[in-house]
Order: sequence, then structure tokens, then C-alpha cells
Amino acid sequence: MTFCTKRRNLVLRGASAPRLLLVLFTLRENRSPSLTFLALLIFACVATMPAMAQDYLLFCNQPERMKIPGAYATAKLAAGKSYTIFYHYNNVSGESGPFVVGLRNAQGGPLRLVARQGLADAQRDPARAGRQAMARYLSAPENQLVGTKGFAQFAYPLQPGQIASGILTVECESDALLRIYFRHDRWDVAHSEVNPMENPRRDVDIILANEGDEEYYRIGQPEPAIKRNLDGAYGMMYRFKIAAPEGWKVRVAFSPRGGHGALVGSVDGNLKQTPMIAASQWRVFYEGVSGANGISLTTAPFGGIAYPVEMHFRLTRPSAKEEKAYWDRVAALSRLFPSRKISSGSTVPVIVR
Repeated sequence: MTFCTKRRNLVLRGASAPRLLLVLFTLRENRSPSLTFLALLIFACVATMPAMAQDYLLFCNQPERMKIPGAYATAKLAAGKSYTIFYHYNNVSGESGPFVVGLRNAQGGPLRLVARQGLADAQRDPARAGRQAMARYLSAPENQLVGTKGFAQFAYPLQPGQIASGILTVECESDALLRIYFRHDRWDVAHSEVNPMENPRRDVDIILANEGDEEYYRIGQPEPAIKRNLDGAYGMMYRFKIAAPEGWKVRVAFSPRGGHGALVGSVDGNLKQTPMIAASQWRVFYEGVSGANGISLTTAPFGGIAYPVEMHFRLTRPSAKEEKAYWDRVAALSRLFPSRKISSGSTVPVIVR
């Protein structure tokens, strides 16, 4: 990740968000953004990214079609609470302009927060935008940000017909105000709405003990806590802990049930994603060897496609050749690191400290 300055703006460039500006603005009296750089301190965290703790999910998609400039989402964020902000909008206004996800300290002091962002490039394909946003989010680092004058904004230009899709988890030290807007936020767009949900994470145990064991699970299925006008649990994190005999093979497949779809997920910290497939078709998402601690898979519904998606988990016995190769790798690592306990990963053995 590199940083550069151009005039008085700060540009953040990194694998998770190329061409996206992470800037802070001062607001003039007319509340339009001016590109005056404020002090911003960024401390990048590294390594593979487990899901941040989430207290609330804020679903920002109503109305989905942006016909006029203005604010499309407004919410108050409580200090010390973690919020995952999911948005997916289609610019049908015929106008170009900045699309902004803005945060402001509600008490007027400096804004300190931890943020993890997955913002898609502006593009015309809704499903591709949603998939890209989720893939970037699942592989993104957490950044500590400080806006000394109380503002933080994630902004990028949006052309007519393009999609703004993203998922962002933030935790602010002080109460903050969220505003998502197109071009300006001088007024709230009629019928705009934010749908909040508490505890937007589901931990699912999948137990596969014997050869041929299989289990099914549907992600994106609306729950009572989700408003009936939502057709999927977009942005909800599903963490599957798959318990299986060490050294045995686990296959994970999926089938979209609401229309064409794809799957994006992290398997033991490794990002995986699939191409789009037609409704009701099946495709293998992952096939690998279970470690001593099983397999951990994290995924979430993303914007641009309809849900639910059926997940299928199946256990198979490895061939004698595959089993021998697996245990040979474990033994080799044990010789390299004799003082440490060695456990298998889902694809290769890893060290457990």
C-alpha cells in the first residue's frame, strides 16, 4: 500500500481499493464538499482478515435507483459500536458527480475510527460490482483513521448508468453521523431509508463424521429481524466451522436459487470467488483437505443478485496417494519446526503457535 499527495488531497492506493479516494473534506456553509485536505493519520494493519466484530448491519439500498442528487442514507452511529454499512445504488439520474460515504463526529471533536472497506469500482454490471465489493471487503485490512477536524469520507466519481456498491465496517470512538449521498447532501431524497439489523453474523456448525456425510444450508434467507421488503440478508456474515476427520476431503458446492449468482468467500484466510452461474445450477466452490481443527469458511450475500443460495457440504475419503502426500507434508513441517505443534490446514499444513 502506497500513499501519495496530489495538490492538497490524500490518495490511498492499495489492492483492496484501486482508484478509490479516501479523503477528508471540510464542509462549506452550503455543505458541498471542498477538496481541502485535513490531517489524516492512517495505520495500516496487515495479514489475512478475519471478520470484524459486528454489532449492527445498516442496509442502504432504498431507493436503489438514484434519480436525483441528494442524501440516500442517514444514520446515527453510537460510540464503541461496530457497524457494517452495506450499500448498492444505480445512478439513473443522467448526471455525473461524486458518490460519497461520509462520517462526522456528532460531538464536534476529532473523529477517530477503525475502518475496513470493500468498495467496488464504479461500473455498469450490478452483479459484478457487488461481487467485487465483497471480495475486496473479505481481503481488506483494518485501518485506524483520525480526522482532526471531525470528518471522514470515502468518495469516488460516478457516471450515468454506473453502480455504486460497497461494504464498509466502522467503529468510532465517539458518536458519529453517517450520510451517503450523490453530488451533495443539501436534502434527503424522498422515501430514502436505512434498514438496521442487530448481530448480523451467523456462526454455523457443519459436522461431517463419516464418508458420504452431507449437509445443506441456505444463505441470504430473510429472517424475522429483516424487514419484509428486503429479498435477502445482504451483508450478513456467515461463518461455517466445518468439523471433519483430519486428512479427509471436504467439498463445498453452491446453487443460486433466486436467479443467476456467484459465491465469494474466505477459506481459512484465503479468498475465493466464482464466476456467475445460472439459477439452480450447481458449482464446486471449494474442495480441500480438512485440518486438525477442521475448515473455516466465511461468506456473505453481496449486491446485484437475488438470494437465497443453497450451500452443500460433503465428506469423502481421500485416495491412498492423497492421504500419504498429506501426512508426508505434516511430517516434513514437524522436522523443520520440532518445538512447535504442527497442524494441517485445509490445503497445506500450517504452524499453530
